[in-house]
Amino acid sequence: MRLKETAAKLYPGSHVAAAWSAQDCITSDGIPFIGIYTSDRPNWYVATGFQKWGMSSSMVSALILKDLICNRENPFADVFSPSRFSAEEIPHIVKDGKKAVAGLTRRFFQIPDETISSLERGQGAVVTTSEGKVGVYKTEEGEIRQVDIVCPHMGCQLSWNPDEQSWDCPCHGSRFDVEGNLLDDPAQEGIQCSGIQE
Repeated sequence: MRLKETAAKLYPGSHVAAAWSAQDCITSDGIPFIGIYTSDRPNWYVATGFQKWGMSSSMVSALILKDLICNRENPFADVFSPSRFSAEEIPHIVKDGKKAVAGLTRRFFQIPDETISSLERGQGAVVTTSEGKVGVYKTEEGEIRQVDIVCPHMGCQLSWNPDEQSWDCPCHGSRFDVEGNLLDDPAQEGIQCSGIQE
């Protein structure tokens, strides 16, 4: 948003031709998690935390996961194991835990300052209605898309992402479109959506 505002000041009449962004998980030790998701889910596999190294990490993932599925030894499996742990991770775990608690408590204590009528077209926000707090997106035509702001993954309150035009979970990264459809996990389902005309 600030980049657009600065460009408008420096180059009046300019417009955005294209935009790009990414959500990229990074592990606390900088080494991707590749392997069996958890010991009590032996048939679930994960490959994440590539830290912008998707091309090479995806190749390593393919080799390690192939060997795990085929019950073959892989010399690198332990290095990338999602169940590895180091004392260096504790500060990161505490920091992430605080973030999750903040996301969970915001659902109960944050009072939205936006209203449906004050919301500009093409924008979204968390607002208070007679039904309680909801996520509202106002289309360019003035139609309202109302969604549940509780992430189905672990119950954190979603936030509006104006750059991606999506509802994002600040706790674990799940993302949903303006219709409530799931865009990104760890959530496994979308959120409820209803549409009304302003």
